[in-house]
Amino acid sequence: MKSVWSVLRLTARAVIWRPTPALQFVGLPSLLAWIVVLAAIRIGFQFLTAGPGGGFNPYGLNAIVAWLALDVAVAALFVQPAARVTALSAMLALSIIAEIVIDAVNIGAALVPDGAAVWVNRAAPIAVFAVVSLWWIGAMTAVLRTFTQRLGISVLGRAAGLWLALVAVTAIVPHAPVFVARDFDIDHANWWEILHAQKLAHEQKGGSGEAEAAPIEQAQRALLQAQRALLQAQVASLSPSTKGATGVYAIGIAGWAEDVFLKELDGGLAAMSGVLPIRGRTLRLVNHRETLQSLPLADGRNFAAAVRAIGKVMNKDDDVLLLLMTSHGEPTGFGLRLPNGAISELTPQQVAATLNNEGIKNRIVIVSACYAGTFVPPLANDNTIVLTAADAKNTSFGCAPERDWTYFGDAFFRQSVRPGRDFQHTFESARVLIQGWEMMDRAPPSNPQAHFGPALVAKLVPFFAAPPSAGQ
Repeated sequence: MKSVWSVLRLTARAVIWRPTPALQFVGLPSLLAWIVVLAAIRIGFQFLTAGPGGGFNPYGLNAIVAWLALDVAVAALFVQPAARVTALSAMLALSIIAEIVIDAVNIGAALVPDGAAVWVNRAAPIAVFAVVSLWWIGAMTAVLRTFTQRLGISVLGRAAGLWLALVAVTAIVPHAPVFVARDFDIDHANWWEILHAQKLAHEQKGGSGEAEAAPIEQAQRALLQAQRALLQAQVASLSPSTKGATGVYAIGIAGWAEDVFLKELDGGLAAMSGVLPIRGRTLRLVNHRETLQSLPLADGRNFAAAVRAIGKVMNKDDDVLLLLMTSHGEPTGFGLRLPNGAISELTPQQVAATLNNEGIKNRIVIVSACYAGTFVPPLANDNTIVLTAADAKNTSFGCAPERDWTYFGDAFFRQSVRPGRDFQHTFESARVLIQGWEMMDRAPPSNPQAHFGPALVAKLVPFFAAPPSAGQ
């Protein structure tokens, strides 16, 4: 309690630009507590600014921890070692005050109608930021003067240098909010993403000088316009349903722009083509920089369009749709992260509604993602098989970008899928493998889930009686 009072006393005097005499120093627990408080406030304002329809982004937690850690590490260079923990605690307290004021003004300005005076929603936030920044520099000067006998101008310069260093950290550290608004554009989050987006736009246009000068928005618009053509090209290559025979069509989704999910999608579809006749009947939706020019992106719009397209080609009463999805996941749904950093998700209810509305009766849905068990209740029925990498309350494992498979993908597709082995035995084999790996890693059980609709199980029996023929 004394440490809290000591920091509050130092902060209260610094607020009015006065140093604090006879101050009691505090320890590391106090600094950690102030870090947690500042993190909570930042997350709270991100939640408020995300607005209706905003989504939770777990990777934003990593970003905010890294951001604060770098802030503290940089600030430590400007403070005397003996008083470092106390001064940094006061700096965080002052930053809390500054951020509350700035964020409150920004939220208020965002609520002002676009037709209002420009100074209200444009100039006011800039002016407030400038005033608060000057106040913060003065307040930090008072904090630093508490621990030094140097002249005021020297300490003022140190405080100003600290402010510039923190602004630089904020500007260049890759940014991902914990709560993401639907219209969030990471390309404009800070200098790092702006430069990266410009580079990506340059690469997409073949490196021409004209592309470098083109606005980022034009490159994004061109990319979106290309999506329809890419999806149509895949749809045009689909083999039609064969009269009198049950056909199997597939949609594969790699939802997150990381290598492991692209590799798992390709490997999973290849494995499934060894037991089900999906060759020539597969659509891929992929979020990855390497496939921007060749495959449609995995987003809600393209998913719905892909389901509609296959629904027009297949015999909905007799043919089967295999939906293979691999990505990061949340309790609310299946993660979608585009190569430009925009984040959204496919919810279980959205997937079920899309399939139901299109009238696709027979479905095999395989979801390799954390918390994927949430997909079982909305999809489960007599004509559907649902297999998930985890239950609704636990994470799955093995999604590091450098891997070729997640744990579930490795166990199910690479090591358990075999010609002549039905989905029940394949899933049980994979479940046992995953359980063993998790025990060796001392990881909490992911608890993969399965629902086997009896009508679809019976329909698939002929496919597991013998391997598909070469012509299928």
